[in-house]
Amino acid sequence: MDVGFPLMGHWIPRAFRVWLPIMGSSVWPRRSGDCARLIFPNGIALAIRKTGNLKSIFMNGIGIPSIDVCFLGSFSYARSLCELDLSNSFISDELLCLVAEANLPLNKLVLSRCFCFTFDGIYFLLSKYQSLAYLDLEGANFLNDESIIELAKFFGNLTFINLSLCSKLTNSTLFNLMGNCPLLTIINMERTNLGVEAFPAEIVVNPRVKSLHLGWNNNLNDECMKMASYVCPNLEVLDVTYCSGITEEGILEVLKSCVQIRCLEISRCQGVNNLELDFELPKLEVLQAEGLAINDEGLASIGKRCGRLSRLNLEGCLNVTARGVEGVIVNCKALKEMNLRWCNNVSVDIVAWMVLSRPSLRKITLPCGSVPTANQRNFFLRHGCLVCQG
Repeated sequence: MDVGFPLMGHWIPRAFRVWLPIMGSSVWPRRSGDCARLIFPNGIALAIRKTGNLKSIFMNGIGIPSIDVCFLGSFSYARSLCELDLSNSFISDELLCLVAEANLPLNKLVLSRCFCFTFDGIYFLLSKYQSLAYLDLEGANFLNDESIIELAKFFGNLTFINLSLCSKLTNSTLFNLMGNCPLLTIINMERTNLGVEAFPAEIVVNPRVKSLHLGWNNNLNDECMKMASYVCPNLEVLDVTYCSGITEEGILEVLKSCVQIRCLEISRCQGVNNLELDFELPKLEVLQAEGLAINDEGLASIGKRCGRLSRLNLEGCLNVTARGVEGVIVNCKALKEMNLRWCNNVSVDIVAWMVLSRPSLRKITLPCGSVPTANQRNFFLRHGCLVCQG
């Protein structure tokens, strides 16, 4: 039975998925006998031609800045190809045109941190694959607000888009995407230029958007947060980690408007001094609040208003003491994990009470310098909780 084919001295199985970590990729660990450095474009073309049932290709760190004769027509053999991932690669517009002309059943395209291609190449490719559901263009620095408007006419079926590290993109792109992509549910725009430029003249509510990942945008502000909460009333995940321009006012506005919030990541938001809640957050399960100036009163209000909280990260919250922790333990009956690293005002004497009072706890990270003894660790484990040193 024909189960594979030889490639560069190695036997390649006829699989539905091929992973080719090439030219020193760091995505997959290098093992003894790895043939990645021996694979060249003609080998890749041969692999594509010989696997007619190929559904996914993951090629990380390849170098195809120009097209050899061996590549011409190779993608037309991959009649079942649904996913193409060329992350961290040197690719050309010519390669994108070959993919576009192959007329594949493509629904996922990842060009994260790729080099050498231009707007013309991605425009032509996307014009041929308007059924794409997943698009990752992280690090495509040639993109600006105007070019996204041009591309958005091909985004009718997108449910996921990643435009992180596209430093020219502003508020205009974020709100145009939410207004013009009716199926979009997840938007990643970390390390862009959000917070700059005015909002579009026409703002459209999009109840389909569930996740916004907007971390490391220093210009992002409360006004943008308020607008996002209006446009995305069904938001479930918000990540604004390291957004120093946001204050508790903007965060509270989101929480009041988006009652479906399950995960809130506001770590290292220097403008958030505290977070005192006077309304219920019935669905919040994860709160990442690392490095905030939150105090015991704020923490107690979180405990009272977030009954379903299961993971709480308070690393580096220097104003928190055992009193605030007690408020969370008493009220959050579903709590599984709590990180208290660098919470140096929390006494480790409270840990045994925490474990015994809240049976749902599975992991506690202690303040720095606190190391449980072997007997203590075993005692906590018998009660189902792993206690780690800070």
